[in-house]
Amino acid sequence: MRGRGRWLVVSLLLAAVVVTAACGGDDDTDAYGESSPVSLEGGSVTVEMSDIRFQPQGIKVKVGTSVTWVNRDEVPHNVRQVESEFLSPDVMALGQSFTFTFGNPGRFRYQCTLHHPDMNGVVIVEADE
Repeated sequence: MRGRGRWLVVSLLLAAVVVTAACGGDDDTDAYGESSPVSLEGGSVTVEMSDIRFQPQGIKVKVGTSVTWVNRDEVPHNVRQVESEFLSPDVMALGQSFTFTFGNPGRFRYQCTLHHPDMNGVVIVEADE
C-alpha cells in the first residue's frame, strides 16, 4: 500500500476514533447498567451471576431491601462494591451466595474483581416516599 492508499487507511482509522469518543466512549454508565436499571419490589431481591454477568445488571430498590447475589456459573465470582461499602468473600463457588441490606439511599456500583472490567453492576437505592 503506497501513498494515497496508506493515507486513506490512516484517515479512516482516525475518523473511527473521533466518532467513538464523540459517542461517549469514555462514559462508563452503561458498563454498570445504570442507564436502564430494573425496578424490583419487596424486602429481598436476587441477582444471579451467570454467563460471566450480573443478571439483572442494574437494579433499583428501596431503602431496607436485602439483595442476594447467587453464583450460577461453574467459575468462581465475587461481589465488591467500588467504595468497599459491601464485600463478599473473595471467592464464591457455584451455588454460593452473599447478601447485603441497603440502609441508605445512594448509587452503589459493584464488580466481580475476578472478571472486571466485563462483569459490573449497580444497585440504585431510593428512599421511601
